[in-house]
Amino acid sequence: MNWPLFWALTLAFGLVISNLLLIKHAAKLKMPSSPKQAEGNKDNAATPHNTTQQSPVHDQTPNSPE
Repeated sequence: MNWPLFWALTLAFGLVISNLLLIKHAAKLKMPSSPKQAEGNKDNAATPHNTTQQSPVHDQTPNSPE
């Protein structure tokens, strides 16, 4: 048997399996949210967003092809 090939395949399979186990473990973890991010979420939920299109300011006119 070709021993370098055996060790290379063993290392490759070990790397793949360890990465899959790491992803499985990381999926169970709950990431804590920072207080700054939590404040931003509260502010965004309280204020409704205006989705209507506004006319551009004089300095911010869109480019025309002409």
